[in-house]
Amino acid sequence: MTEFQSSATSGSAVDMLGIVKDFDTFRAVDDVTLKIQPNEFFTLLGPSGCGKTTLLRLMAGFETPTTGSILLGTKDISRLPPNHRPINTVFQSYALFPHMTVAENIGFGLKMLGRSRSEIKVTVDEMLRLVRLEGRGDSLVTRLSGGQQQRVALARGLAPRPQILLLDEPLSALDLKLRQSMQIELKRLQAETGITFVFVTHDQEEALTMSDRIAVMNAGKVLQVGSSRDIYEHPADRFVAGFIGETNFLQGDLEAVDGMSGTVRLKNGVRVSAGLSEEAPRHGAITIVIRPEHIEITDVGAAGSIAATVATVVYFGTDTHIHTHLADGTPVIIRQQNRRDGSRAPQTNALIGLVLPLGASQVLRD
Repeated sequence: MTEFQSSATSGSAVDMLGIVKDFDTFRAVDDVTLKIQPNEFFTLLGPSGCGKTTLLRLMAGFETPTTGSILLGTKDISRLPPNHRPINTVFQSYALFPHMTVAENIGFGLKMLGRSRSEIKVTVDEMLRLVRLEGRGDSLVTRLSGGQQQRVALARGLAPRPQILLLDEPLSALDLKLRQSMQIELKRLQAETGITFVFVTHDQEEALTMSDRIAVMNAGKVLQVGSSRDIYEHPADRFVAGFIGETNFLQGDLEAVDGMSGTVRLKNGVRVSAGLSEEAPRHGAITIVIRPEHIEITDVGAAGSIAATVATVVYFGTDTHIHTHLADGTPVIIRQQNRRDGSRAPQTNALIGLVLPLGASQVLRD
């Protein structure tokens, strides 16, 4: 057992403490502190330019932090060269050797580490089974489909049994169906190997589908860390709420507070109950957020409802999205699951009532 492996078993797999990365006058990573647990599927999620890939490159050793420390177990690896870290990276482009066979690509890292031919063969055969490419070891990688090449890249990254596997948007080049299939495969591989995966993506669906925990980033900062459910149902601020899935923002005044909930008076005078995050204001003008699937439709004028006009109805197969606007022009989207009981979505230009169920909305800081 290496010094990295023995030290990491006692706590976090990776500790990033006060990491700052400057490129001349541009700050790509701004005072980031993260704890990634052993055997965890951890995702860095955010828009292009938010600093997530830079953070991944810092873990890999391709960049050095301006300030701050990166700990693997109890060992500071902040200035350690990439080849001295028990960390492998799977790149967006796969970076396979086109003149080599599948088996040669998978075994390349092991060969560079000086492993014996017999050990390399045993490991390569194991990796081929793991990524379900049995019988393709002698094929040139150029003869494989995009999804198969992606599996080879994963197998090559897993073959040396790294403590951490970093994945830099490895699914972005795949079509939708294959990308969805590989999401399940990645989660299976992580569970079977027990290796800590750190995954970078800007795709919210990928993050929600695969991750044990997600760190949402913007402008070099980590805004929130939590499970998929926590991030989606209890966003920390307006950016997180707007970036993760579709959502609705309504303006109002917070009139009363009772613990972690409050009564909000919307602009049309309707009062609704909303949850309060710890950072949310406790009085005055506020913004509340509610997901489209939590809004209920009723008759216009019904007690406690908000009057809305249907602008567009979009059928998605599994559900229907109903785009409406309130009297003041505020857009509101409702998502209804399609059922076979004969129920239909309202028609375009119809006047309807919207109901925000108790506890379904949340007050956020802007």
